[in-house]
Amino acid sequence: MNPIRILAIMLLLMTLSVSWLPAQQTESVELLGKYPVEQSREDSGFIQPGLVITTNEQFNQIWKKLKGGDQPKISFETSFVVLHVRDAANPNRHRFSARVKDGELEVLALSTRIGFQRSDKTLTTILEVSRDGISAVRAYNPKTKKHITTAL
Repeated sequence: MNPIRILAIMLLLMTLSVSWLPAQQTESVELLGKYPVEQSREDSGFIQPGLVITTNEQFNQIWKKLKGGDQPKISFETSFVVLHVRDAANPNRHRFSARVKDGELEVLALSTRIGFQRSDKTLTTILEVSRDGISAVRAYNPKTKKHITTAL
């Protein structure tokens, strides 16, 4: 059998075997609430990328540190929150997108890319998400350049 025919058969078999693999399902998740809080860079310095809050006690402690005024009412029996921090002077439009894959939630912060001068203030956005079908939160840490998974 000629080598070209063998290569063609191998390529066909590899293509067929890949098409039989189950597709990884990713589905979008609706954010139940977005609560922005502006504060000094010092006051938000404790927030790690993808900080997850699952109890009212944790939320009360975080809210006091953020000095955010009226605290939003969140039912932690059915929801949890993820915090996202950015510079308050950032003129870029931000849009948050959440998706779930194999029970892991990943929140994406999508924005335009306009340059700006950093300020001494930050804007922390508290994102409320339903617990339905979610067992963990996956976040990227730019300092370590690794993904972190936090179980709920």
